[in-house]
Amino acid sequence: MISKLIWESIRNYAQVVLSFLFEPIFWIMFFILFFQYKRLETIQKDVYGVVKYKKMEMMASSILAGILSGMLISIFITVFGITFGKLEGAIFIIILSLLLVMLFDSHFICLSYSGGIVSLLSLILSLLNSKGIVNISEVPILRNLLNIDITAILILVSLLHLVESILMYFDGARYPVPMFFKKDDKIVGGFILTRFWIIPLMILILLSLTPMSGDTIPTPDWWPLIRPEGLPKDLSDAVFTLTPLFAILGYGDFTISRMPKQKAKESSIHLFLFSITLFILVIISMKIYVFKFIAAIFSPVFHELIIILNRKKEKTLDALWENTYDGIKILDVVPNSPAEKMGIETGDKIISINNIRVNTLYDAKVVLDEADRYLWIDVVKLDGRVKSLEYYNYRTEIGSLGIITIPEDEGYIPVMDLENK
Repeated sequence: MISKLIWESIRNYAQVVLSFLFEPIFWIMFFILFFQYKRLETIQKDVYGVVKYKKMEMMASSILAGILSGMLISIFITVFGITFGKLEGAIFIIILSLLLVMLFDSHFICLSYSGGIVSLLSLILSLLNSKGIVNISEVPILRNLLNIDITAILILVSLLHLVESILMYFDGARYPVPMFFKKDDKIVGGFILTRFWIIPLMILILLSLTPMSGDTIPTPDWWPLIRPEGLPKDLSDAVFTLTPLFAILGYGDFTISRMPKQKAKESSIHLFLFSITLFILVIISMKIYVFKFIAAIFSPVFHELIIILNRKKEKTLDALWENTYDGIKILDVVPNSPAEKMGIETGDKIISINNIRVNTLYDAKVVLDEADRYLWIDVVKLDGRVKSLEYYNYRTEIGSLGIITIPEDEGYIPVMDLENK
């Protein structure tokens, strides 16, 4: 039975992905990704002088990662029988997510905000309607909002965040872009992490409580594990259908105190705990009504709290990239530069060039101006090891190493103030 559920999920998912390309919502999401990554290209030009990560490359990897993760969550939903009664509120959530991004900040594209807000509005309207304060029947759009299956919406939000936490762990630091920050009146280096994923997925919707003709797949006795509210305990004759749903997930962060991969993994663990906690609150709300309010409020508030605490932590920890004047700390290297070709990496500290001690960029410039077409450079790795690297170019002069490091003053570089983050 389980193998048949998995196969049916994969077969239907392949059809959903193909049809997704012809859906208007896909193209709306596509252009959101396009403009977000185009903005990231502009930032790269300011820092590197060239584009290191092209927008189409970033978009292609985002869409592929989203499709793979969408397939996994669709199989999970199908096999464990996480079923939904109705999702009329999905369109409200998608529209609100897009509005929040356009009006405020890109991180508000996350469904924890729109899902929680829409659920809370539905609960408040239901309360006002039951007390006769508002007559919902006279306003069609409010009537639709009232009929939202809040349990279904918030379970979906928790599952999507579970997927997002996995994507962040493995893919969140794929395209880190160097950035300079002002902290305690000093310029320090860091990275901004920006990723978006378009997620096509399938959810189980109750189709009928009575047997229907046509092809059906038998399920285990315990299935479905999570069922819509108001249904009888015996669902042996119920029929569920796989229905496509589309979402866009986003991860926006910065780090000055840790390597990008370490920061993305740490943030993903926080989000994983958030998603599990929200899931538990929603399950409890199926038995205790007041927990619906708690889960609806928890979704946007605690998601934003995670972001605020992460940013506060960055402000309090020591910067990993700052001028110490005992070597040149490497933030990143320019694509196809001598530094990249000889293997200099983020976090390295150059301590000597051609056996001459260098403490600042000026020291390095003096040595490079006198260097021939061969370099040997000693760097201190993050783990404290000293490594010697070599580079030669007998055709042209070496010129610049092509390193991104921390400038001593702002000059013409873009600098972000941590106090405004």
